[in-house]
Amino acid sequence: MVKFIIGVKGSGKTKRMIDMANEATKTLDGSVVYIDRDKKHIYDLDKNIRFIESGEFQMTSLKSLYGFICGVISQNYDIQKVYLDGHKLISEAKDDCMEEFITNLKRIAEQFEIDFVLSCSRAKENIPNFMEPYII
Repeated sequence: MVKFIIGVKGSGKTKRMIDMANEATKTLDGSVVYIDRDKKHIYDLDKNIRFIESGEFQMTSLKSLYGFICGVISQNYDIQKVYLDGHKLISEAKDDCMEEFITNLKRIAEQFEIDFVLSCSRAKENIPNFMEPYII
């Protein structure tokens, strides 16, 4: 599963994702991973969540972000949920790049039985039609 939380900056996307991640630790047997660009919210997360600060890795495209996510998955066989927050690469991506990124995420989500929840700082009216089925 691939899902997006959409909204403009300051609309509560991060709070919602943190709440979802913390709740997931209560119901899942596998690992929950929270990837953020900085450590600002590290203490808001349950101690059982694997927090990854991705801002230090100099990702410049959705392809490099996808490769990063694949690397995270390759290191832990029991990941069940991945939350990806605060990445301008997603919010500012061109539509064709975003569509390819979603297709790739869906493929690994199915292959490895992982749910992905991503934040995207865009107004709902600026979301392309192909993203609508993925919005929660």
